This record gives sequence, structure tokens and C-alpha cells, in this order.
Amino acid sequence: MRREWFFLAVGLMTAAAGADEPIKRYQIVTPKGDGIEVTGMNGRGEVIGFEWADDEALPGVVEQRPFFARGREMIYLPLLEGYTATFPAAVSDDGLVVGRASKPAPPGVLVPMRNQAFLWDARAGIRGLGVLEGDRASFASGITRDGRRISGYSVGDDRVRACVWDRDGDGWKGTALPHANGLGSNTVAISGDGRSVAAVDGASPCLWTRGDSGVWSREVIGDAGSLLPRAVNDSGTVVGLQSTGDGLTHAVIWSREAGRRQLEKPEGYVRSEALAVNNSGTVVGMVDGPAGSKVGPNAFVFEKGRLRLLDEGGLNFATATAINDNGQVAGVMEEREP
Repeated sequence: MRREWFFLAVGLMTAAAGADEPIKRYQIVTPKGDGIEVTGMNGRGEVIGFEWADDEALPGVVEQRPFFARGREMIYLPLLEGYTATFPAAVSDDGLVVGRASKPAPPGVLVPMRNQAFLWDARAGIRGLGVLEGDRASFASGITRDGRRISGYSVGDDRVRACVWDRDGDGWKGTALPHANGLGSNTVAISGDGRSVAAVDGASPCLWTRGDSGVWSREVIGDAGSLLPRAVNDSGTVVGLQSTGDGLTHAVIWSREAGRRQLEKPEGYVRSEALAVNNSGTVVGMVDGPAGSKVGPNAFVFEKGRLRLLDEGGLNFATATAINDNGQVAGVMEEREP
């Protein structure tokens, strides 16, 4: 029998690493030991994502069920009226989930609002965020800790713009961020304090910063194609990946103090992605071996200049997608044979 690894409430521990300082151990948060893809986690360790499960109506078919989980308890997210799929992307500390709702369209037919940013909580249910004026689709990809600002993008005719939605009374007010070109990434990351946003403008990685006056400024933080942002913390440290001509991806970190850095991979691994960063600067992500090999994928943590595999998650922990300031990590748990 395969030994199944699965951690729900493992406290922080330390272990000696030879003569070096002790290795910090992390709590792995997951509602199940396999068949889980976490897309977001808040400061309380509540997670959102997808459960892979057999489709009861179609034997032999596996479906993805969107969920919100607190410990072992899983709440399956509903559909927005008129839509056929729900894709959760981020969750605030008070349990407000954002993402996109989607519906199919016949080939060659333009369906207005085919994708719409949504928000959900257990009290009020699911509702749509709409689009920026003149646009026809929207996507939400991030939310602040306090649940008062959402990041994402809005799509119009011949334009795609990164944007934020700010809570405005009982509703939300959308604002397009300044661009030199159109949005060039499908993730618009936002820091937990809501003052920094990272994405690609055209082909250039950019950091948008909200000043004290409320005005957003845009800054290019790298050469074209050098960084595809996936997350940003309160200090403006951006993490993500770079794609190279050989079809591989490489984990990248950018900070104002140190500039751009590509992370070294453990021996035997050829591909990596940095997917989340907390306010201590600890980065998590994924490393993988050559295509067709038995190496990886494996979750990693990078801190204090060292990258190591997150063996705390056991055999099934393939990718780390989220880390909070309390030392909790979540990600992809998939069934694998030893």
C-alpha cells in the first residue's frame, strides 16, 4: 500500500541541519491528502481551490470542484447565475473569495460577459463584479488581507487592462491601472496591504504602487520577457518565473534592493516556478525534472538564500502555491507512488 501523507494541523518545528542553523519547518495546510489544488490561502490558514473527484454523472471522468476549506471542513462554491463554472483565485482574512465565473460560447461567437469576476462569502453567497465601462469581460486574481481591494483585469474590444476594484459602500468601484501597452499576463497580483500590484504590461514586468494621494504609478522592473509575476508582498518584492526558448521555466525574484535573481535548482531539476511570497520574504513554488523522468515535481521553499524541498508535505506535495505570515504553506496534493 502506498503510504499516504497528509497534514492538517502540524505545528512549527525545527530540526538540526549539521553545523548550520536549524531548518525552519512549515505547517502544510490541506483538507485532504491527495486530489487537491489550492489556489489561495489567507492569514488564518483557510484555503480555496479545486478538489479532483470522479464525476458522478460521467463514470471515468474526473471533475474539478471549487471549494473553500477551514481545516477538514470543505464548502463547495456555487455557480454564479447564468454561468457554468467557478474558478476561485484568492481569499481575504475574513473569508471573501474572488475569482472568475465562466460560461461556454459557440465557436466564432462573441458572448458578452462570458467571463466575469466574482466574489463569494458564506454569508452573502456569490455575486458578480461586472466590468469596467465599455468592456465585455472581467477576471479577479487577488484580494487584500482586509478584503477591501481586489486585483484583476478587464477585457474590451482590442484592449486588456489591469485593474483594481475598491469597496465603495455596499458595492465596488473599478479603476484601470495606467498602461503603456495592453496587459501581457493572466495574473494581476496584489500585496496583502493593497498598495502594490504586479503584472506584465506589453512584454515588460511592471510594479504599480499606490501613493498616499491614491494615485497609482507604474514602474518597469525588468527587461521584456524577464519575469512573469505571480505574487508580490507588502515591501514590493515580486516573485514569478521566466520562460526560455527551450520550453523551460525558471523561478525568479525581484526586489528594489537586490534587483532580479533567478533561483538555483537542486541537482537533477531543470524547471522551476516561484508562486508565492510572504512578508518575511520567504518564497515557495515548484521544481521539476526533465520531461519523462521520475524527478519531481516537488514543492520548495526559499529563504535566507537557500532553496530546499518541502518534505514536510510528504510524497504527495507536488507544488507550493501559497504561504502566509504564520508559516503555513498550501498547494497541490496529488496521489503518487513512492
